[in-house]
Amino acid sequence: MLGTIWINAGMGLVAFVITFCTALLSNVWLVSLERAAIALVVFFLAAFPIRFVLALVTQTPVPSVTAEGAEGANAPLDEAGTEAKSTDQTVETVADEAFSPLSFTKLETVPPIENPATVAEVVRRLTDE
Repeated sequence: MLGTIWINAGMGLVAFVITFCTALLSNVWLVSLERAAIALVVFFLAAFPIRFVLALVTQTPVPSVTAEGAEGANAPLDEAGTEAKSTDQTVETVADEAFSPLSFTKLETVPPIENPATVAEVVRRLTDE
């Protein structure tokens, strides 16, 4: 999903303030507070599907541990204390060897053999009904 829970909280708080201010003009403060709290909950929960749809539309990747980050933690160190660069090269070669495009075999279509007697029988049955 796109963003964090703070986006949900922000949308809920904005809805709370707007609802409270507009409801306070024509209602008692307690009723306005109640309606604003309902708006906060509704907008907080409505932000989840909104964030999900935005993540699908923008194709934002889900944050996860990448291959570089995973190997960086366990990479062997040189004598100077820096990471060895051989792991980056092995990741690239493994990725190149693992990828192979799909190849489909071409299917041969066989035209059905229509028997004229069968076709005539089907036409007769369809015209009867």
